[in-house]
Amino acid sequence: MTDVEHDPARHLLARMRYDRLPDGTQRRSPIPLDAAAAEFAELIEAGRPAEARLDPDDARDEVAAFSRQRAKVIATLLDELSRRLAPGLGAGPVQGDGSLSELAARTARHLRSGTGY
Repeated sequence: MTDVEHDPARHLLARMRYDRLPDGTQRRSPIPLDAAAAEFAELIEAGRPAEARLDPDDARDEVAAFSRQRAKVIATLLDELSRRLAPGLGAGPVQGDGSLSELAARTARHLRSGTGY
């Protein structure tokens, strides 16, 4: 397996992309923070129809239901946060457009409100 350089200031720590090369080996590539935000936003949108069915208007005060896609995004964001908060990590300032931070903030608001609509 070959690796591409990983920079914590620009790439996710929690996940890598694996590509199969023509010779049968794999290449492990870091995922840019901005690309991760776009991928996560697509996952959340894909899960919205399930959320609308699971969380009807009349039950919003009693339950917070979200799709498997949103759950995967939340799990990855928490994993990313736990890695970035680990003692000794020197990632430096994040180099990105802020879209991952905004997505995390929107996801937090969704959880607090019980609705993401």
